Amino acid sequence: MTSVGQYPHAYALFAAGILAGVVTLVVLGRFRRYSRRVRLPFALLTLSGSIWATAYGFLFLPMTPSAELFYAQLAWAGAAVIPTVWLVFALVYAGEDQLLSTQMLGFLAVEPAVAIALKLTNASHGLLGSSLGPWRAMQPDRFGAPGADFLGPFGPVLVLVAHVVYGFGVAVTGVSVIARTYLKSSNIHRRQAGFLFVAGVIPLAALGGEFFFPFRINPVPVSIGVSSVVVLWALFRHQLFDITPIARDAILSEMRDAVVVLDEQDRIVESNGAASELLARPVSECVGESVLESVRVPSEVQAVLAGRDRAQAVVEDDGTNRYFEVRSEPLGDQTRDRTRLLVFYDVTERRRTEEEFRALIENSRDVITVLNEDGERTYTSPSMTEVLGYQTDALVGEPVLDLVHPDDRDRVADCFDEVVSGDPPVRAEFRVRHKNGTWRRFETVGVNLLDDPAVGGVVLNSRDVTSRHRYEQRLRVLNRVLRHDLRNDMNVILGHADLLLDERIPAESKDHARTIKRKASSLVELGEQTRHIDTTLTRGPSGLEPVEVVERIEAQLDDIESDYPEAIVHRNLPDKMWVTADDLIESALKHLIDNALEHNDRVIPEVGVTVERSATSNDYVEIRIADNGPGVPDAELSVLESGTETPLQHISGLGLWLVQWIIDRSNGRLRFTENEPRGSVAIVGLRSADRAASASDGGTITGESETD
Repeated sequence: MTSVGQYPHAYALFAAGILAGVVTLVVLGRFRRYSRRVRLPFALLTLSGSIWATAYGFLFLPMTPSAELFYAQLAWAGAAVIPTVWLVFALVYAGEDQLLSTQMLGFLAVEPAVAIALKLTNASHGLLGSSLGPWRAMQPDRFGAPGADFLGPFGPVLVLVAHVVYGFGVAVTGVSVIARTYLKSSNIHRRQAGFLFVAGVIPLAALGGEFFFPFRINPVPVSIGVSSVVVLWALFRHQLFDITPIARDAILSEMRDAVVVLDEQDRIVESNGAASELLARPVSECVGESVLESVRVPSEVQAVLAGRDRAQAVVEDDGTNRYFEVRSEPLGDQTRDRTRLLVFYDVTERRRTEEEFRALIENSRDVITVLNEDGERTYTSPSMTEVLGYQTDALVGEPVLDLVHPDDRDRVADCFDEVVSGDPPVRAEFRVRHKNGTWRRFETVGVNLLDDPAVGGVVLNSRDVTSRHRYEQRLRVLNRVLRHDLRNDMNVILGHADLLLDERIPAESKDHARTIKRKASSLVELGEQTRHIDTTLTRGPSGLEPVEVVERIEAQLDDIESDYPEAIVHRNLPDKMWVTADDLIESALKHLIDNALEHNDRVIPEVGVTVERSATSNDYVEIRIADNGPGVPDAELSVLESGTETPLQHISGLGLWLVQWIIDRSNGRLRFTENEPRGSVAIVGLRSADRAASASDGGTITGESETD
């Protein structure tokens, strides 16, 4: 056993091991979560180098054979894993860690594991020979096995050369990855990659020198100490692993929102391409600099760094404004709030949309009001001034009930509570005081948007319906006069006409009396139709429901045959047919059937009713009512189709209007065609409701309302 004095270079090995160990402690001690995947492989790399150099140094000290074997095996283990760990670190550092799948890591671990296993069992097979050749980690191995030559005299050499070639190739691959990162990087990132490249080349150069100029000891462990000095210089002077080149992968680089990573001193660590328009200088020049000195909106950034939840920033870009919402959050608990993520959300489109909606609101005749949970105004649209005469600023913070009529306040308060406690919109109509002291009637729809961060209140959309209310009021008065006063006066006229007809008067006078009676009866009938329309169509809709129409049509046709014995009635009806309709649909069908006979000018009037599926849509049922009368005039059909009457174009009577309005309530359709050879055909289309047919045999018939 030799002494340390004979090999003074053992001190260099211990120094190299200590330096590599110091690098390991510094890297782990300056831990940051965002660079964890980089630091851990590098710490394992320097730890392996420290073990190799230190164990190799102990081999030059006096010790027992068993201790010498232990340090030899320990040195070999440290050396065997270094090339593989170096490659893993290089790939992670360069942002290409997607290549390191579980299968790839398993493949890379095979060779070091086999090499270590061969070393630990070398005494039994001798495949590593009596020395380690160019990678020797110790002096001549006295623990080889007698059977080491079963591969021939060059067997151990081939095994060692294969191990060296593999390790050299893997190490060169790692250096090339770092070199490529150096060429792609700029500024501080390039300097950092340069130091790592130098630190990786030094051991490779030492290994090459061992091949061409063999030394008494392996120079590679000593070179690890030199590389450790380079790394320490980069750690403390060039922020190695403190400002880590996080890869600009597809997700980060293609993000529309700008992302900036800050360290504990608010220096820019990394950013994506979208952040360039928010930085005063190119991104490469801003890395490592204070964010407040590099960003174009320092006051907003300072606000969020000081603790504000968010800040609104405006950046001018080619004469147009870009709007951003700035937020700052720590990257995680492990960073202890020292590393921050600064995000600039591009809200330009949202702001422009808000401005468009604001323009619509401000130019609308409707009054838009936003209330808080206490019913106080937080916003009122400018239309309030035009509609009610109040300045909007004067109403902010005031209770909404202050302007409501005293008799309506309790009802309005209940509606407001209903809006706050529920999700569906609530509609109400009430009176509001105008600034001039008069009362205006408003129809208001309230929507609960308290949980919407963009609104945070109850939104009221109010429309002045005073004119409509007055019109409806006048219409009700006129309807009452038509229904009551006109009917009473017409009954008086009818009574006097009957008296005249009972008297002995000239035939010409009796003709005049009959005309008076006929026209008075027509006016009475018109009043009755008006009353019928008022009592049916003005009531609230009962909702659509399944209706079996065949049975009802059969009953109406039976009455027709009884009232008009001279008429011919044709029936083409199925056993049953269900439709979805309003409960007034029977009245509309009855009017169409009666009209086909009452206005028929033939000696033998005919009417035919057909119920069948629509030929164009199986979802519809068509009810056809055909007659041989004079038909409906084209002028009246044109008015019915347009929905508007004029003094020159109008429908005689109210019957067709009543039919049209009832069918509209049922979401149906009404049209007329010519009958052959004479007359017209009224076609009523209604939605089918076959689902209810199964319930027709017993029990309650149920169905759902359907609309077009």
